[in-house]
Amino acid sequence: MSEDTAVPVLGETRGEWRVEGLESLRRHSCLMAEACRRRLLIYSHRLNAEIYSQPCFAEAVRGLVIRHANTRIRILVADTTELGRGGHRLLRFAQDLASSVEIRRRAVEFDGDLRSFMLADENGYTLRNLWHDLNNARADYHDPPRVRNLAEEFMQVWEQSEPDPNLRRLSI
Repeated sequence: MSEDTAVPVLGETRGEWRVEGLESLRRHSCLMAEACRRRLLIYSHRLNAEIYSQPCFAEAVRGLVIRHANTRIRILVADTTELGRGGHRLLRFAQDLASSVEIRRRAVEFDGDLRSFMLADENGYTLRNLWHDLNNARADYHDPPRVRNLAEEFMQVWEQSEPDPNLRRLSI
């Protein structure tokens, strides 16, 4: 599917959307996060602030955590350098709401994986095969088999990854 005025619905709208450009990627990321009810998994190289720290995305994540007590938001990041400099909304959530939002530095043995993806519940995903390519992504709001496969890969990497001590909030 291509970008138009249609608003896709998580868990209902079938078919892959071509996502071209930062604005389109931001839109799909926000729509999916807003519709998410239980689980949000993000696999990213740098946790691009232009996508994941934008106000609509941050509000969707905050709302998800507030509305649903058993929400799990897990984030794997390969390069935490920029994230550690502060100011990223998801990092603040992870520091303030550690029981719901966790960030881990991706294990180095996965450094060759250049993908970046986000999974919403058991239904939707956004996917870039090259993390730095904002002009060539895909989104699907109802593809449980693909989401299940990506979630299994995510969890394998998650189990081998650890929290980055540089992202902890220091209490003085």
